[in-house]
Amino acid sequence: MVEKCSESPYTHTERPTKENMANVKDNAASQETRRRLINAAGEVFAERGFHAATLQEITDRAGVNKAAVNYHFRDKRELYAAVVRHCLSFSRTDSALDVMTGRPEDRLRALVANVVRDILDPCMPPWRAAIIDHELAQPTAALEAVLDELIAPRSRLQRDIVRKLLGPEASEEKVARATVSIFAQCMIYLHDSRIRARLHPSLADDNEPEEIADHISEFSLAALRSTRRRSGSPRRKRRSR
Repeated sequence: MVEKCSESPYTHTERPTKENMANVKDNAASQETRRRLINAAGEVFAERGFHAATLQEITDRAGVNKAAVNYHFRDKRELYAAVVRHCLSFSRTDSALDVMTGRPEDRLRALVANVVRDILDPCMPPWRAAIIDHELAQPTAALEAVLDELIAPRSRLQRDIVRKLLGPEASEEKVARATVSIFAQCMIYLHDSRIRARLHPSLADDNEPEEIADHISEFSLAALRSTRRRSGSPRRKRRSR
């Protein structure tokens, strides 16, 4: 099921009165300007890269003046940091997963579904993949700023679940590799579906989050069970000739 994006940058929790209507209007206009700047900047940064992109091109595309950048972000570097944060700010927080109880198999399924839904969220801009690719290939200070806040908590949660599934005998290196492998299966869906369709025509319409999450979960759980069995089996000694 495709989710609908909210058309408003914020929602009202109460009916605005005559006295606060002016403030509501100013806030709405300010939030809309910020949203347009982030979207325009994301497009330009994705097309030209951080260094080649200019504030003039960004503000022209956003339909605002340069003073708006100074008001909301101060400079181009801070605007880029806001774009990166937007790309990595998951719409579904991990707080529910942090307190989730149950079997580690069920927790892994829930986590994978959480990640896949975020990646395929129709409300996220199409330029997100280009920005994330650039940051993964050549991390900047913008990524460092949000690494501990937005990425590390989810990574720790993934490792904790994988550790329980692999058992106490598994090394930290094996746990880390398994965690990265599971995450990589999710990340492939961040890219344009036309690439997958060309390489694998049967996946041309592979865009249902629940089906994708089920496949990744079952495939990963089978691999983790196999790895645990091999780790717990005694190694056979080679016969001397």
